[in-house]
Amino acid sequence: MITIVLSYYENGLMLERHLEEWAGYAPEVKAELRAVVVDDGSPRDPAVAHLRNVGFPVDVYRIRQNLIWNVAGARNLGMTQAPDGWCLLTDIDHLLKADYAAKLTASPPFISGYYYHLARRWSDGRYLEPHRNSYVIERALYWRAGGCDEDFTGWWGAGEGPFRANLKRIAGRLELPDIQLTHFGRNDICDASTREWGRKGSPYDYARNPLLRRKKAPYRPENPLRFDWERAN
Repeated sequence: MITIVLSYYENGLMLERHLEEWAGYAPEVKAELRAVVVDDGSPRDPAVAHLRNVGFPVDVYRIRQNLIWNVAGARNLGMTQAPDGWCLLTDIDHLLKADYAAKLTASPPFISGYYYHLARRWSDGRYLEPHRNSYVIERALYWRAGGCDEDFTGWWGAGEGPFRANLKRIAGRLELPDIQLTHFGRNDICDASTREWGRKGSPYDYARNPLLRRKKAPYRPENPLRFDWERAN
């Protein structure tokens, strides 16, 4: 069993694209999958409003506060609620198409103590470097690495960097070159990624925060899930 773990913030059209793809997976693939979607406090377009039957369980959780750049918290909540076992942890603008879902679920047994990166292409087929924040990873390994540091909530650009560094210290990395994610930009789907707050060079850029710039792994993040949340479906 593999759990797809996604974070959502006002990404209704992009989530619809996932649901459409998931519904088209082969029955034997659906039997090996479930999904956890974390709505990171969307004030206008909640994820649960788009939910429909795709043939395997999709659990939606909602963070009650609308926290700026709370990627770390949303990922932590998703990996708290995912069942034990292997997860595909990725961003909502990265889609696992049906052919690659079949390859993923039919892969030889994954090796405990390792995490895996997948190949990646743009939606038009152009090559793209593997996404450094997308993993096939065991839930237990995610938490052995400490999860994501929610000190970075409110800031863009480095919330997952300490997690990657901590993960590399305790686990091996392997590639899945024959399984790829498809990356969608906002020219493909207008809400494929977060639009509300600035990124590099903006007032939300973590590089403007000297305390965060000084945080270097290894260290263990503390106090995950610093917000109120609820099951939404």
